[in-house]
Amino acid sequence: TSQGTWLTKDAYDRLTAELARRQEVDRKEIAQRVEAARQEGDLRENAGYHAAREEAALNEARIAQLTELLEKAEIGEVADDGTV
Repeated sequence: TSQGTWLTKDAYDRLTAELARRQEVDRKEIAQRVEAARQEGDLRENAGYHAAREEAALNEARIAQLTELLEKAEIGEVADDGTV
């Protein structure tokens, strides 16, 4: 079994917010850009369309990465006992 990633509460909250933004906001904005570029015509020579599709793929990859990371995360606090 794989071991979870240790995160502070602050880091966990930051990553959770990023995941929510990517799923709820970025996904819709990118889909709109893909659709707008698709309306421009020939997709074989449409650089805007290909860039938007690549951006969508990168966003989905990051969503998957964050989802897996947060599912396995162990939340704790930094020990401040003077040792490294």
